[in-house]
Amino acid sequence: MTVHYITRENEMLDYICFKHYGYSSGAVEIVLEENPGLVDYGSFLPAGLKIRLPTIQEQLKKSKLKVWE
Repeated sequence: MTVHYITRENEMLDYICFKHYGYSSGAVEIVLEENPGLVDYGSFLPAGLKIRLPTIQEQLKKSKLKVWE
């Protein structure tokens, strides 16, 4: 299920992803792929943009990287 989000003036995509998904690392890249041209706005987004926030698979949320095994 895809959710649509309408931006407020000067919001940042990483903050939007954190609010929606509970994390931003990895989510930002997926959302940018779903929204061609969004990256052209830069870090601070204008008000009124409609952004697609797709469902992200659970595996991406819970990375189990262990460096010292």
